[in-house]
Parts: sequence; structure tokens; C-alpha cells
Amino acid sequence: MRKYKRWIWVFLLVVLMGTMFFVYHQARSPEVTAEAKATKIAKKYAKLENPDGFYTYHRNGTYYTVSGQDKNKNGIYVLINEKGNHVTVYRQSKGMTKNEALKKTWSTKNPQKVLNINFGFYKNKPVWEVVYRSDKGRLCYLTLDFKTGNTTQLIENI
Repeated sequence: MRKYKRWIWVFLLVVLMGTMFFVYHQARSPEVTAEAKATKIAKKYAKLENPDGFYTYHRNGTYYTVSGQDKNKNGIYVLINEKGNHVTVYRQSKGMTKNEALKKTWSTKNPQKVLNINFGFYKNKPVWEVVYRSDKGRLCYLTLDFKTGNTTQLIENI
């Protein structure tokens, strides 16, 4: 009888783990699909050769950004709207890098933790959006202009 119960528990554990894996995979599916689609568009229209990053930005619309190098080995950000019918290429050397945006956030806001950073498009400008927890643990959004590094929008203590 004990052996029988043990096998039931093993079976239930395997079923539970399988269910958790399936749910996780299904939850990630839209993001993986969006990344694959955006990378394909970036390779076709921006001649992206070495993709090394992917960002999803949701503010006044959804934008996908693929970062990497073009055929001339220049660092670029390829910004694509959600429908995939508008592509804009920004040279990384013409603006703030991801690390510079993070450094500015750490030096000016002194957050507990940076939760996320995304490249996007806000008020007709390319921007870095940094999501962080303030020193009091509150959720904050800092939007930095890609070209100047100036703060475009600051939402604090949500």
C-alpha cells in the first residue's frame, strides 16, 4: 500500500510540473513571437546582421526595438511599431546607450532596484524608459531622451 501511495505522489508531481511548464511556455509565447517577427523585419529593412538585444515598449502605443550591428558593424537600434509597417533606425553612437541611461538613473534617482529598461518612442522622440523602485520601495518611471539624455517624463511613487 505504501508503494502505491508513493507512485501516486510521484505521478501527481510530474503532472504538476508538466502543467507549470506548459503555462509558462504559453505565457511567454507572444513575447517570443514578437521578438522573432521584429528581428526578421530588422534584418530585412535595416540590414541588421548581429542582433544582441530586444526591447518592448508600451506607452502611447507598442513598439519593439532590436539592437545590434548593421552590415558596416555600426551599432544600431531598429524601432518597429506594433503593426510592423513603420521602421526607424537609430545609430547607437548618436545618442545615449542603455548603460548611460542606467548610470544616469542610478546617479540622479538612487533607486533601490532597477526593474526594467526599454527603448521606445514617446512624444515623437526616441527614448529610454527606466522602471525602478525608489528608495522608499515605490514604483517609478523615468523617460530619458535618447539624443540629449534629458528627462522627458518622470512618474514617481506609484
